[in-house]
Amino acid sequence: MENCIEAYKQYLDSRHLSPNTVSSYMYDINSFKDYLSDGYGLDIIKTRKAQILTYLVNLQKQGKSSSTISRTISALKNFFDFLKKEKLIEDNPALSIHSPKQIKKTPSVLTEEEISQLMKSADATTFKGSRDSAILELLYSSGIKVTELISIKICDINLSAGLINIEGSKERIVPLSHYAKDAMTNFLNNFRSTRVKDDVEFLFVNITGEPISRQGIWKILKFYEKKANLKKELSPQILRNSFAVHLLSHGADLGTVQELMGLSSFAAAQNYLSSVEFKSLEVFKKTFPRV
Repeated sequence: MENCIEAYKQYLDSRHLSPNTVSSYMYDINSFKDYLSDGYGLDIIKTRKAQILTYLVNLQKQGKSSSTISRTISALKNFFDFLKKEKLIEDNPALSIHSPKQIKKTPSVLTEEEISQLMKSADATTFKGSRDSAILELLYSSGIKVTELISIKICDINLSAGLINIEGSKERIVPLSHYAKDAMTNFLNNFRSTRVKDDVEFLFVNITGEPISRQGIWKILKFYEKKANLKKELSPQILRNSFAVHLLSHGADLGTVQELMGLSSFAAAQNYLSSVEFKSLEVFKKTFPRV
């Protein structure tokens, strides 16, 4: 029944919810309406609990996350509650359906071999390749976020000391790996000045000399995902995850990882432990004083 869905949308609009919230709720309701119509030939007003449960199982089979399923349940509960208050239905069929437990996903990471393959894919003898090499090396070897990366200014860098100041929600100083230091030195000394405008203070620029954007970074990563023939998605977050997991795999402590990444809590650093392949005997021999 299209009229009841439209009436519900007007009700949501009257509550001054954000456009994104209203859009999400309407998407979930319309998706269920289509499922009900295609699978059962029913109007949404005729919904029964069993049909909602079947729909949720179908979402699980499609690989939808527990958070998406929880949002769908919430959207349907509120919608049917509205219909009940409007006396269009007698009972809310979604009332006793509980949201699934939120399952923390294991962070996606690249292996050290895949990182090596990725870093070799940028041609450091060109403006674009030298800049991209510096971006890739810096994202991986510092674990910074993309918003922190594009905010780096020339004055934040101390190449002689191998340090870089990172501004953001957690301002901090992080060390540069020698690979990142070499890549940045190459870009700064040989290529950046050929494109940059005098008044641009940001480190990374596009081919027209303007500060690079988040979208620009994503395009760069997608380009090298294909060029390096990676079988996994390449994103700033996956490089950040890889930084943390590889540090922990080689014996770093959680406190160090938390500090370097600017994580807000110790628990956030602990989340990476599920992806670590500990080399127990090797770490024991290197770290225990009486082996």
